[in-house]
Amino acid sequence: MTEIVYTRAELWYSPSRFIVTIVNLVFGVIEFMLAVRIVLELLGASSGAPFVAWVYDITGGLVAPFSGAFPSWDLGGGYVLDLSAIFAMIGYAIIGWIVMRLLSMLFAALYDVRI
Repeated sequence: MTEIVYTRAELWYSPSRFIVTIVNLVFGVIEFMLAVRIVLELLGASSGAPFVAWVYDITGGLVAPFSGAFPSWDLGGGYVLDLSAIFAMIGYAIIGWIVMRLLSMLFAALYDVRI
């Protein structure tokens, strides 16, 4: 008779994976909202619309550290390419990567586990 053995991964849950998931979620939402802002500005959405105003209000604080560093390109016809928002996306992606690397080093030192 053949014996069937089911094994479960050793670390099926760990606090480190939970924290990594939360950090990824936060930076993913930031990147998504900035991408929506870029698309709305590129398509010339009216800031009088409630959804567009809400997106601009939410992402205004995220783009603020990068605003003024680069001019927006007016593509004519009300279409604008906001370079500040693009560089904000790049900046937050780099910050997210740095946070993930630091968490990886911290948890590797604490638990002897790689994320």
